[in-house]
Amino acid sequence: MTQDEIRRSLVNMSRSRSKALTIPVLDEVEWDDLDFFSWADGRDLSRAYLVVQRADQLVGVELRATRRTTDFRRKSICGLCFTTHPVGGTALFSSLKGGKEGRLGNSVGLYMCRNLACSLYARRKIAAPMGQMDETLDLDDRIGRIRKNLAGFLAKVLQ
Repeated sequence: MTQDEIRRSLVNMSRSRSKALTIPVLDEVEWDDLDFFSWADGRDLSRAYLVVQRADQLVGVELRATRRTTDFRRKSICGLCFTTHPVGGTALFSSLKGGKEGRLGNSVGLYMCRNLACSLYARRKIAAPMGQMDETLDLDDRIGRIRKNLAGFLAKVLQ
């Protein structure tokens, strides 16, 4: 994956905006631990970007996150990896749909880990803030769940 490939993959951004996008250094990315590549916009923390290999092409989307909340009395759960977080640990990420629907302002959303570290939580590379749920799924099944849930979200974006 190169920065140019990432820019071309973004289905819900104009070419001029994608050219101006700051993409992190890719040389240090541990690709084997990721089901998708994502990063937060350094200038606007409510914006994030997610890129995934889908069939034989890269598909990237710009995401907008809900703002943080300070209520830590309730839990929330990620819709991709099912990691449990205190409130504020997940966000509703919305994405404009691609094509004409997106130009009309139509969007879809999914609650995800605010730090977009779903792949690392599923692989137990980082600890979940509230501990991991006891579940019977093995690593391959947890990875499969992320990929299936992400594919469903992207299918809605691309409709």
